[in-house]
Amino acid sequence: MMLAKRWSAVFTGLFLLIVLSGCSFISDPKSLMQTPQLTSDKASLISVIKSELKGGEIISPRDVRNNSSIRTPDLNNDGVKEAVVFYQTPDEAVRIHGMILEREGDTWALKARFDGEGQVLETFDILDLNGDGNLEIIAGFSRGGDGDEQQKGLTVYSYNAGNVEKLMALPYDYFMVDDLNQDGQPDITVVSLKREQFATVTTYQYADGSFQQLSQLELDDPVSEYYNAVSGNITPKLKGVILDASVGTHSAFSTIIVMKDGQLVNLLPSQDMTLKGYPILSGDVNNDGVLEVGMLEKPKGWEYISFDDIPWLVTYYQWDEKDGLKSVMQQYMDMAGRFYFNFPKEWRGNVTIDTKSDKNEHLWFIKTDTNEVVAEIRFFTPSEWEKNKADWQYLARERDTARVIGFLSHTDLKVNKGETEIKR
Repeated sequence: MMLAKRWSAVFTGLFLLIVLSGCSFISDPKSLMQTPQLTSDKASLISVIKSELKGGEIISPRDVRNNSSIRTPDLNNDGVKEAVVFYQTPDEAVRIHGMILEREGDTWALKARFDGEGQVLETFDILDLNGDGNLEIIAGFSRGGDGDEQQKGLTVYSYNAGNVEKLMALPYDYFMVDDLNQDGQPDITVVSLKREQFATVTTYQYADGSFQQLSQLELDDPVSEYYNAVSGNITPKLKGVILDASVGTHSAFSTIIVMKDGQLVNLLPSQDMTLKGYPILSGDVNNDGVLEVGMLEKPKGWEYISFDDIPWLVTYYQWDEKDGLKSVMQQYMDMAGRFYFNFPKEWRGNVTIDTKSDKNEHLWFIKTDTNEVVAEIRFFTPSEWEKNKADWQYLARERDTARVIGFLSHTDLKVNKGETEIKR
């Protein structure tokens, strides 16, 4: 039961670090019922789509980072917008379909239909994958459910002159579009996992009319699942991917993979190098254009305290080609998902959390050499907050208890200013 509570709290906290992105035309099919609030162009598009569904139902992808159900790009780079929408027909042998419509004057016209795969639309992106300036439709499908052996399939479609062509179809657990070999042309990296056995990471690039394999790497770690995957700059000059994996009942670790001389290379071959008791999302946490890996760190003085009582610090590391993992940022993360607090540079290694602190009541941040209190975070009842709000800065309010979380600096430190930031 304790482990279940720990994971529940952790994944609530993880959502603090997820940034929702992507173009959003209509995020929820139910909004189709709100046509009086739409512009005439959107209303016209919706009307045409509804007339072409023929008993089908518009669907949105499961991916919370980009779950809009209708996209309106210029697929073939001709200056005229197209609309792409997926819909389902539960009673037919092929359950998922796609439609492409094109803007014609004041209305829209259906130009193509195409079939999807599986029972569920997992993800839906529109990107240029072959570097020709035209956009491809990238869709992930699954059979549904949340089982450990859920099968997913990634399909890439191209559109030209009213025709839809399937360029690639293969199994996947995660995929990322980037330019890992830095040749100026996009590539797509696919992660496929055989749970508790091994994983393969494969990078493909479009050439000579099809997607060609650039490199493949096998990872032998017994991974339960990858809960996060991100691509980007590993160093200012080197691109790659970071995979955050859960292993066993509650532990996690991260793998950094880069492309050197056209080959994928694992920079962290031992999971012990990044093993942690909580899952932490890797990403560009400090917004400097380089990805970081997060590691748990016990505040000084908490070495013999029970794991679940510790107010954990998270230290983020970047890869340095000379020195390996190098610390670049530290934060206090509230594992219940209420806020996190980025430390200023001068605090790192010089500030800890007083052992009399309770992470759900009152936290004192103190200097390690003098025990001087430099800042506090406190949970107030509504009536207590009214009495103290003149001195404390408001952070957040708990939904279940209505308690107010406040911040107090004993120096000139301010929240949401400069490098020091408390987010909620």
